[in-house]
Amino acid sequence: MPITFQQLRCVRQVVASGFNVSRAAESLHTTQPGVSKMVRALEKEIGIEIFVRSGNRLTALTDAGKEALSLCGRVLQDAQALTRLKREVPGDSEGTLRVGTTHVHARYSLIEVTKRFVSVYPRVKLEFTVGPPAQVLAGVTAGTIDVGLCSLPDPMPKGVVSVKAYDIDRCLIVPPRHPLLRMGRLTMEHIARWPLITYDNSYTSGSVVQHEFQRHGITPWVVMRAMDASIIKAYVAAGVGVAVLQKMAFNAAVDKDLRCVPVGHLFPSSSAMISLRKDHLLKSFAFDFIQMVAPEWSREAMASKLR
Repeated sequence: MPITFQQLRCVRQVVASGFNVSRAAESLHTTQPGVSKMVRALEKEIGIEIFVRSGNRLTALTDAGKEALSLCGRVLQDAQALTRLKREVPGDSEGTLRVGTTHVHARYSLIEVTKRFVSVYPRVKLEFTVGPPAQVLAGVTAGTIDVGLCSLPDPMPKGVVSVKAYDIDRCLIVPPRHPLLRMGRLTMEHIARWPLITYDNSYTSGSVVQHEFQRHGITPWVVMRAMDASIIKAYVAAGVGVAVLQKMAFNAAVDKDLRCVPVGHLFPSSSAMISLRKDHLLKSFAFDFIQMVAPEWSREAMASKLR
């Protein structure tokens, strides 16, 4: 018996329903025996048990079942992409581009790119998903995000191709007249004497800063963790602490209640990476968006990475 989309939906819905087959059947507008039958038929067809069973109850996914669930999601996502083709074509000037990125790129590096893109492609719907790198890469892997732009988490998901978009340099931000402004060339010990406001460790910038302190055998006095550069800047300006921030997030003309101190000798640069799922179908305007972000990555250059 061939595998059907309904079988895949049953597996996904059983997991989403907390392994409650009756609840899954209600969501799928079918019967409990029907769901059980389709799950059994799929297991027989692929030759593995997807679920752990206790009597007649499904209680968990087997190890192979976890991989099967991921594949079910990808197949269903790709099937949805196929059905969207009729709505989104005729042509490569219409459709939807789903971009996943972190707050700092959305707020500071992508505004001009977005303005340019929507002027060139006024009939393309541009959707942003903003979150930590792991969330962005999960969306790329699942096919719910077309183009990801973020620093890369560790480990990288399988089937994702990433290329460098640009470097991310860092600076120390402090309030005006702060004593650190009179210190000359700063050391880690200088900074560690003051309360530190930093990114949450789910963001690469937070983990990089934390790692550098640890590498020097220093435990900083962290008074606050945040997920947004604008929040960090607001609390630094209020005198709560100092912060190591991406240079792109500081603008002297706008951030008049802050001062920027170079710390490139203390904290390494990171790389903003463009990430794509290797087998994900992208339209021409997606490649144009990528080249607007990183001019060296033409469609042909990206295509060579996706082979």
